[in-house]
Amino acid sequence: MLKSLALAALLAGTGAAAAPADEALKAVTTVLDKFNAGDVQAFIDAHAADAVILDEFAPYQWSGQGSVQRWLDDYGKDSTARKISDGHMAYGRPSQAGSDGSSAYVVLPTTYCMTQAGVRKGAEGHMTFILTRTDAGWKIASWAYAAPQPTTAVAKAGKCGKAK
Repeated sequence: MLKSLALAALLAGTGAAAAPADEALKAVTTVLDKFNAGDVQAFIDAHAADAVILDEFAPYQWSGQGSVQRWLDDYGKDSTARKISDGHMAYGRPSQAGSDGSSAYVVLPTTYCMTQAGVRKGAEGHMTFILTRTDAGWKIASWAYAAPQPTTAVAKAGKCGKAK
């Protein structure tokens, strides 16, 4: 009986601690869905004003006031230079999601799909997010993307679907 009560107390504590992580995860997946739908303003608004971003194209790091807009501008330039279109970030269930109620850590497996010079490609990787809770809700304080170079094999395996 004592073991059952201890287990029940442990499980109850786990449920209460998971709520902020679930809220932070929902904030991340919502912003990725909006980004994929082309809602750039929602993507910008979901970030802290001085968010830190690490990504695979130069200059590789963006930080400080206006960092998200600078990343978007550089993403566009890189896409044009490399003849990339139809970019889409698919994601799976989190491999990690934790929160202390005021900050959160979320890691998502991802598949970045795109068309490059007319060829459908994809890359499986991860995105890692740090969020902070504000009066306006969860804000992305930083994120990093890591994956190998996109290949046709990922797209041919059916992980990218069809281009828009």
